[in-house]
Amino acid sequence: MKNKNKKWVNYCLAASAFFLLVSFGSVSAQPSTENINGVPVDMVMEERLDEYLSTFGAEEGESKTILFDVLDKVSSKTPVATRARAKSYEAFWYYYEGETELAFEKIDELLALAENSELADVKAEARATQVELLQADGKQGEAFLLISDVEIPLANTRMPRVRYYAHNLISRIYADWNRYDDALRHLLLAQQAVNETNNERTQIRKQYLDYSIAIIQSELKNWDGALKTINEAISNAKKNGLEYDLPNFYLHKSNVEAEMGDRDASLISLRKAYDVAIKDDRKYLIPVLLNNYGDHYMYEENWEEARSHLQEALELAKEVDDKWMAQTIHFNLGFIKVHEGDAESGLEEMREAVEFYREEDIKTEVEGLLGELAEAYELAGQHQKQAETLKQQMELMEELYQSDQQQNLANLQQLYESKDKEQQIELLERQNELKQQLLEINEQRNLIWLLLGIVAVFAALFVFLMYRKARRANLRLKEANNLLADQSRRDPLTGLWNRRALQEEMEARKQHGERREAAAHSDGLILLDIDFFKRINDKYGHAAGDKVLIEISQRLQKECRASDKLIRWGGEEFLFLVRNVSSADLEEMSERILKAIAKEPIAYEGQEIFVTTTIGFIRLPFADIPEHEMDWEKVLQVADMALYTGKAHGRNRACGVTDLYVEYSTARSVLESDLSEALNKNWISMVTIEGPQSARKSV
Repeated sequence: MKNKNKKWVNYCLAASAFFLLVSFGSVSAQPSTENINGVPVDMVMEERLDEYLSTFGAEEGESKTILFDVLDKVSSKTPVATRARAKSYEAFWYYYEGETELAFEKIDELLALAENSELADVKAEARATQVELLQADGKQGEAFLLISDVEIPLANTRMPRVRYYAHNLISRIYADWNRYDDALRHLLLAQQAVNETNNERTQIRKQYLDYSIAIIQSELKNWDGALKTINEAISNAKKNGLEYDLPNFYLHKSNVEAEMGDRDASLISLRKAYDVAIKDDRKYLIPVLLNNYGDHYMYEENWEEARSHLQEALELAKEVDDKWMAQTIHFNLGFIKVHEGDAESGLEEMREAVEFYREEDIKTEVEGLLGELAEAYELAGQHQKQAETLKQQMELMEELYQSDQQQNLANLQQLYESKDKEQQIELLERQNELKQQLLEINEQRNLIWLLLGIVAVFAALFVFLMYRKARRANLRLKEANNLLADQSRRDPLTGLWNRRALQEEMEARKQHGERREAAAHSDGLILLDIDFFKRINDKYGHAAGDKVLIEISQRLQKECRASDKLIRWGGEEFLFLVRNVSSADLEEMSERILKAIAKEPIAYEGQEIFVTTTIGFIRLPFADIPEHEMDWEKVLQVADMALYTGKAHGRNRACGVTDLYVEYSTARSVLESDLSEALNKNWISMVTIEGPQSARKSV
């Protein structure tokens, strides 16, 4: 049917082209739209949508009227950025009204609008809206995997509002997955976006970001940074008359000061939080603050003062019907009774609070309370019950890990596989689209020649647009291919390169040739293994083991230069490919790594995990032996034997094979199987660097 109607299609296109030229004058006569950083918008509608945000949650009827009045006025002539913003708010409106299915239908419409737009701002807002609704709907795994779909267009987004919204959203999701460094990075980018604005919402957003940054800094144990940020938030809130959040700000400041050991300053901040909450009649918050007073005086072992604040908090919690806070206060009051000698009454009050949270099925709260209950049993001398309670806590921790962590990992694996298939299908579709577009270009080029005398300017513009569209389609295909390739070469837990990435690089090294035999500086291999890692898993659980691996990888990345490559080699092993180093540089870097790993313990759920590592290092090529005779895998095998030599001599050290004193043909079999024999025969030399607080020595 399509081929039979080709002449009719060409005729219609010719007529349409002529009509467009004739009507150019009337189009140019339309009112021009304004723009924000080069993005066309309808400024009247944008201001109405700002007004909708300001009234949302206050007067429901008013905010609904504003939103749907804007939606009624939206048409195909409305700039696409404004249309996308209005549709985004519409989807959220239906979701919060409980019409989830309709909300996701609106998301599909928004994504279709973005797909047909070339504006990065529209694509970023559409994808961010989709991710936020998935997150709100409890689909955290799916939301996490779609972050990259937001980040790709976000890199070219120009409107500060969209950049603030998307970076803030991504930060919240990363924080939920305990990726606090990434969360902080996106909060700072959101802050940059807000600093480019100057409207009635600017100070509100700045204040929100300051508070969020302080919370992330606290999670990263950056107490000095958190204190500085929260102090700035408090100062700006007072300066700008935005004091509603001051109780929360002072409460967070109090917690930070307590962590820093400044108990007096912590108490002053807590009193300020209480005074502001009383002044503003924040009844629901006052029991929380009074409970914190109780915690403070319990820490000081001032039981009478602690009980006084907790009893007042309990009455107010009952008054505002906060049954969860009431049970927490009961638990604390019971703990005080145990300290004062009324063990049976106090323990019973604590057990009732634990059972309340069991019935509410809040297992994470139960797990924390069981630890404190075990401490109370110890104070009461009931060691059998202490042991039983600690056993319950360990079983609950394991249950939470099995039901939460492993289930999340399983869901993510399934989602990764699903997304991989979706991307392959999408790539095929885009390739077909590109082929179809090229065919259409050829057909339309013939038509353009027929109309050249009439519509020369229009034809040139048309060819340019079609060329740009095809070029962007090629770029999208290239980006998708690069993304797939990168994912296959990354370790999913730490984000480091994996074995496959190193093998590909070494294969390229072999194919292109490496002229390093005569170089003053060659490359180096540093292989390290975390000491007693199995003990960490056995003692603290696999979740703690994962935390240790992630923290160690972050410390190692700080020691890694831009030219180097850091690989998770497997399990608890990591490997550095260090470019262009001397023997002295390699030794110095190995020593820095020993110190970086052992410099401070890793915090995990209130516990400190002390970690050291053992290292084997060697230069590549080794002893000027050509790599076609002793390739990188054989050199790495020597480094591995050096590592296990370090393990055998007490761990927490780096052992490096530095020189070969005989012909390689003589030492070949020994180097491939038994490093100790080569040492005994004085065929090689080895340098040993002790870990922190140990002296460096040579073997």
